[in-house]
Amino acid sequence: MITVALLAAALLLAGGCGDEDGEQEATTGPVPSTSTADYDITGSWSGKLSQQGLAGFRVEATIGSLEDSSQNTVSYTGIDCSGTWDYQGREGAAFIFTETIDAGAGSDCKGTGTVSLTPFSPEGVDYVFRGGGVESDGALRRQG
Repeated sequence: MITVALLAAALLLAGGCGDEDGEQEATTGPVPSTSTADYDITGSWSGKLSQQGLAGFRVEATIGSLEDSSQNTVSYTGIDCSGTWDYQGREGAAFIFTETIDAGAGSDCKGTGTVSLTPFSPEGVDYVFRGGGVESDGALRRQG
């Protein structure tokens, strides 16, 4: 009887872990645990983003250093803005950066916000920007 109860409990626990039909949906891949500490976020990244009220646009970013924001450049095509990312640390699995936009042809190419990059694989991250009353999101893929 105890064996049956233990087996039933084990099946219930196993059924609740990693269920792909659960309510939480990942936009681009499985949600990583905080054990992604070994992910290397440095390198070149690009992807397509969406933001309410705008047509989709592209981002290209190079993260050259977590200590020196001048080595972390970002540019957005379609809205023609560029700037830098200053690494702030980790929040769970996410790498957090303060984005400072300081150049570009668009009239709104000034300002700051927070960029969150959450790895879903060594070659991909979920991107979320929040700042200035807007939010944009998408997935970035490692380049090169």
